[in-house]
Amino acid sequence: MNNKILVAVDLSTKAITEKVCKTANDMASKYDAKIQLITVLSDYGSPLVASFFPDDAQDKIKSEMHEKLSSLASAHFNGDVKIAVIRGSKRANSILAAVDELNPDLTILGCRRKHSREGQRLMGSTTQSVTDRAKCNVLVVKS
Repeated sequence: MNNKILVAVDLSTKAITEKVCKTANDMASKYDAKIQLITVLSDYGSPLVASFFPDDAQDKIKSEMHEKLSSLASAHFNGDVKIAVIRGSKRANSILAAVDELNPDLTILGCRRKHSREGQRLMGSTTQSVTDRAKCNVLVVKS
């Protein structure tokens, strides 16, 4: 049974984000589940890089991303949706930390198409890491 669903989206990939949200809304409706919608805001990675930006730059970006998540939630989900913008240097680690903290029954995330030299379809590193290491079931929505 899926009572809590964590939905991780990348706001820079509109098409796959919409597919992920549709899938998550369908699952939430079917199982009467609560949705936690998250996105990861990459931090600067080092204090040296951070010194080139104004002090409030990350806060402004986080606020804009929160607004985008709010409009995404109202456009794609039927019920109440909790929203969070989390900071982290590696997306997979940030999503896994959210999984550990929120303890969802299911995590849903998207996967952009990646191809090897032989033309085979591959998962990206974030999707691979989350599916391998998450302590819950993971549903991958492919583009």
